[in-house]
Amino acid sequence: MNGLFLLFALVLCVLALEFVLYPLMRTPQWHALPSRRAINADVHHDRVRELQQDLVAGTLTQGQYDMAVADLERELLDSGAVDPDEQLMAEGRGERRAVGAAAFVSIAVLPFMAIGIYLAVGHADEVFAIQQPASEMAAGEPTAATEAELRRQFELMAQQLQGRLAQEPDDLESWVLLGRTLVFLDDLDAAERAFREAMEHGGDSTPDLLVRYADVMAERQGSLAGEPRRLLERALEIDPHHAQGLWLAGSRAYLEGEMEHARDYWERLLVVLPEESPEAEVIRGNLSQVAQATTEG
Repeated sequence: MNGLFLLFALVLCVLALEFVLYPLMRTPQWHALPSRRAINADVHHDRVRELQQDLVAGTLTQGQYDMAVADLERELLDSGAVDPDEQLMAEGRGERRAVGAAAFVSIAVLPFMAIGIYLAVGHADEVFAIQQPASEMAAGEPTAATEAELRRQFELMAQQLQGRLAQEPDDLESWVLLGRTLVFLDDLDAAERAFREAMEHGGDSTPDLLVRYADVMAERQGSLAGEPRRLLERALEIDPHHAQGLWLAGSRAYLEGEMEHARDYWERLLVVLPEESPEAEVIRGNLSQVAQATTEG
């Protein structure tokens, strides 16, 4: 009876392994799927846009926004979204070989290991009773880095990006990441150079990059006039509803006394903002000042 039971258990183990290993052993259709690089980059852009909307809506402060964007950029770098697709394919082939070896070992060893454990222990609850749940283990781990630690991490990230760009100077995504990382590190001179390189490598049609570049350039020169103005106008030609672009363009027009242009930009921004948000209230106040200045003029 015991022999029949063990034979029956062995057959069940083999059948279970077939369901687990068959998907792993199948050859993936690489040509039918988008690359991991493209997927990660698209997700990153969507999350950054959501943060920008929260910033404009007043849900996040500028400091919280900068920290959140910095975390996203670190995740993007760690995810390998800026690595060449060829390297990822090579890694995939290596993983396939590893999966094949693991599958062979599983088929040959796992059923007998399961039977051996059962014979030695006898009760599954005794096997797993001493294991600590993963959620409890994770609860005790620190989840937030201090500002100094975060700065060191981003200094390391900047060094890694610079090394990568020395080998692949045409990598637009890495130039953008480097620029944003340097802004977080308050190195505006280097950040402006990085954004300029990004513009020269195809970023001149990306509204987010145009607005960020204009913002950094304006902070360095103390004004949105000149080149920052041209960049903002270009960004709004591509995306007329870009919230940060409308805010900066309206501010530039107001400071230069172009009240009609300031009204136009801020009225368009007011349509984009949530009606009851603190930022919308600020824009309504700005429009009242524009109306008053126009009347007095």
